[in-house]
Formats: sequence, structure tokens, C-alpha cells
Amino acid sequence: MKTWPTVLFGVVLAMFAGVAAAGSYLRVMSWNTLHAGWSGQTDWAGYAAQAWNQYGDTSTASNGVDVLFAQEVMYAESAASIASALTARSGVTWDYRVTAAIGRSSYKERYAVFFRPDRVQILSEYVWNDTGDQFEREPQIVKLRHLQTGADYTFINWHTVFGETAQRQAEIQRIATVFSSIQNGSSSDQDVVLVGDHNRDATSPWWSTLTGLSPAVGYKVNELTSINTSCGYANRYDHFWYQPSYVTEYSASGRDYISNLCVFRELSDHAPIYLQLYSSADTD
Repeated sequence: MKTWPTVLFGVVLAMFAGVAAAGSYLRVMSWNTLHAGWSGQTDWAGYAAQAWNQYGDTSTASNGVDVLFAQEVMYAESAASIASALTARSGVTWDYRVTAAIGRSSYKERYAVFFRPDRVQILSEYVWNDTGDQFEREPQIVKLRHLQTGADYTFINWHTVFGETAQRQAEIQRIATVFSSIQNGSSSDQDVVLVGDHNRDATSPWWSTLTGLSPAVGYKVNELTSINTSCGYANRYDHFWYQPSYVTEYSASGRDYISNLCVFRELSDHAPIYLQLYSSADTD
């Protein structure tokens, strides 16, 4: 006959097993925020409302995002303001990490990652060491943990140069070096995702050095995301890139819902894109 302590221990183990097996979604957004912080680009409540209330591709999608990767954040204060607005809009606390200003000329931008500390832990965050000055804006590298499942991911947040065509092509061909270095640099985390505004259609042959890596790299989201002055979608610039053999947690992705492009364009000239990752444990 089992003793009471034995029975109780068994119940506790079963409870923990149930928690460990429970699945959870990590909801990711990438967004070029169009010079956030410059004059006329300080609608912090507008940024927060789009991120929190319009996550997903329909007006009835469930609200809420867990982590937001932003490009074209102009000042450190801009990131603080967006995080504060997200906290006010969502009713849950938000934190952030923002880079120093990056760029070769007097024009510089920052990257930022915004996250819910109740769902995401930032394990490390830094700017890529751009030996040889290969990139106009070397990417932000963010390793994070989905707290509900223990799954770890490394995100490469990158805004490709627009400039001359040859400059764009060269940067896109070189990003494979960054991706493979990050992916090969960790034996404990193979899940690497490249996000951002890449100023090029995902089907372009320029991506051949990235897609030619082993295991194969593919993309999610190649919808029209940039918005022109006529309030219409123009270019397929924003994507997620990853290795499906490693990022087995993929669940869904798309372009976020926007009800009125003319109104939205006062906030940004890029629609946000989203990615959902589903896991019950760390798969690495």
C-alpha cells in the first residue's frame, strides 16, 4: 500500500508534468516605425494601439503581442515612450532594449526590441560586430526565452540599406554570413530568425546566399507591406527568414490588419508583420 507522502509526491510530479507539457504561443511582430521620435512621428498611443489591438490579419484576431522588433527608432527616448504606451494600452508591463544610433553618415537610426517580461526573458542583446563596415546599419542580435515553454530563439533585427541598387544587393548577399555565424555560434540554440525591413522582395535571386545555407533557409511573409503616398500597398519588403528544420515551432504569419491605409500612413509607411511560434518545450 502506498503511503500518503508517496501519493502526494506523485500528485506533485503529475502537476509539474502537466505544466511542462502545456503549449503556448509566442507572438512576434516586426515593424518599421518610420522615424519614430522625429517631429510628427510621436503618436506613441497610435504605435501601441496598432501593435496590441491589430495584431493578426483580421479585425477580429485576438489582441496581444509578446515581443516587437522595431526599425527606424530615432532616439532612446522614442523607445521608452513606445514601451510606456504599450503598458498603458495593454494593461501589462512592457520593457525594452534599444541600440545606440547606427549609420555611416549624419543620418542614423536605432533598433529596438519591446517585450512583456511576464512572457519573454531577454538572454542577450547586442549589435553585430561589423568588421570591415559591410552594412549601413549592422543588425541587432537578440536572444530570448519564451518563459511559458522554455523555448529559446535568436532574432536578427535588420533594416537593409536602400541607397543604390548595388549597395542593397551587396548587403542582402552578405547577411548570410551574419545568419550562419549566429546559427553556428551556439550549440544550445539553433533557432535563428531574421526579421526586419529588407527593401527587397523575398523571391529575388539576391537572397541566394542566404537560401543556399545548410540547412536550407526559407521565408515567411512576402506580402505588400510598404505604403505609398496614394495610400496603397507598394512593395514586398518585410519578411521573416529561418531554417524550418530548426524552427519547428512555426504556426502562422502574415501582415497585420490595417483598417484605413491613409490614416495609418500618418503613423508609418510600412505595415507590421507577425509571426506565431507554438511550443511546449525547448526543442534544441
